Amino acid sequence: MPKAVEKFGPNGVVICSLTRTAASEIATRDLPIPLHNVGTLHALAFRSLGRPAIAEGEIAAWNDMEPAFRLSGGKPSMDEPEMRSDKKNRGDELMALAQVYRHNRIPRSSWRSDVAVFQRRWEYWLDAEGFTDFTGLIEGALDEVEYAPGNPDVFIMDEAQDCSVLELELVRKWNARAAYAVLAGDGDQAIYGWRGGSARAFLSPEIPDENNYHLTQSYRVPRAVHAVASQWISKASYRYAVEYLPRDHDGALDYSDGNARYVAPILGEAVAEIERDKSVMILATCGFMLRSLIAALRHAGIPFHNPHRSTNGAWNPLRGGAGRLLAYLRPDPGTYGDEARVWNWEEARAWTEIIRAKGTLSPGAKRWISDLGTNEKRCREEIDSDDGEATFGDNWNLLRQAFSQGRSLDWLEDNLLGSKRRLMEYALAVARKRGAQTLRETPSLTVGSIHSVKGAQADTVFLLPDISPSAMREWSKPGEGRDGLIRTFYVGMTRARERLVLGGRWSPYSVDWRS
Repeated sequence: MPKAVEKFGPNGVVICSLTRTAASEIATRDLPIPLHNVGTLHALAFRSLGRPAIAEGEIAAWNDMEPAFRLSGGKPSMDEPEMRSDKKNRGDELMALAQVYRHNRIPRSSWRSDVAVFQRRWEYWLDAEGFTDFTGLIEGALDEVEYAPGNPDVFIMDEAQDCSVLELELVRKWNARAAYAVLAGDGDQAIYGWRGGSARAFLSPEIPDENNYHLTQSYRVPRAVHAVASQWISKASYRYAVEYLPRDHDGALDYSDGNARYVAPILGEAVAEIERDKSVMILATCGFMLRSLIAALRHAGIPFHNPHRSTNGAWNPLRGGAGRLLAYLRPDPGTYGDEARVWNWEEARAWTEIIRAKGTLSPGAKRWISDLGTNEKRCREEIDSDDGEATFGDNWNLLRQAFSQGRSLDWLEDNLLGSKRRLMEYALAVARKRGAQTLRETPSLTVGSIHSVKGAQADTVFLLPDISPSAMREWSKPGEGRDGLIRTFYVGMTRARERLVLGGRWSPYSVDWRS
């Protein structure tokens, strides 16, 4: 990298990844190139096509027009390829198959007839509304854009093993314009087969030996994790095996009695690791397998998040609530120490939005606070006593007493709007059970699917063995479906920098670690 930058300059190098998680990880490595030269393939295509309107952000309109092909939808991200849904609407199933056909460049004449009908309706709607879908970003860039944004001299595609035939066509087209091109990937981590990703396409055509370099040293995986992960991935029937050395650390492999339903052992061990200042991940193959765990975490007031899927509210339940609670607690020395002070108007606006106006604020005070809280000149000004009494009336002194007597959380909870209790309950639970200052810290615990953390890492990883009934059918027979599951668990295992804990089974639909 330094030599490439020295020769072509910082703007001459572009690094691309398939997922936002990996792109974010690359961006944290203090590389000598501009941040806008690091991104996902979809994001680069989006920029190169002039930032078109994205159909996945308008699913409600599609559902109104085509109720027979209703889609579950979800908030889209310009930096993430389409993700697998746990939902099973007929429209979802047809859309998923259409994506696989498109990503594998299968001629329309060979499509299943009902999928072809769905795709014709979808394309009619896209044309009528002027939208582009996520796969259309890649198709459009392949058809219309000759080179990657910035016309780089060096183009690096990370995670190339997860690219589909379609995506690799675009990558190779853009590579052809670069002086130097790199496809970086690991076939053992190809886990996007369900959306058309192809390890075989990554490895074909065969790369000349003089251009084929192997990285034979891991800087993450310790010896104990390396041993079990290597044994596990050897079960795959098709792979391009590259032997690599673990990092110089013994690490640890453990088994837990806890499982997706009986979560107490996993929870206890995870908290113990966090108290040792370790970062922790708890991972499953599908999001719905984490529901019992998440409920227990919320009940216990244990902070967790998933920074790699920031739009997933179930995995980021502190979002919104923590910020408002911290704004409210600004005068609290227990939370802010020597930095404690009276609110400014911006902070007051954040937390007064969630409380009842009647009985807590003077008439018209919510509008007054909102106006000052968004006024560029006034929003950062602290509220003085005169303004405080005018705004809060008798509650100004009651608030001061609540803070001085350690009852600030009680006062807020007593005066919450009913519609805001769900938003605030988890942040309040964390503040009561772990201390409000905990909300100022980034959670040490990440919860999510294996796919969601690909490219990321943690000191300790808890991995659950459960799979869906449909995946169990794939697991029970040799082939690409089984290989995909083997690779998925391999990715989960190799997120661990120090310790891997393999969880127990709770249903017949799970893999046996020791088989």
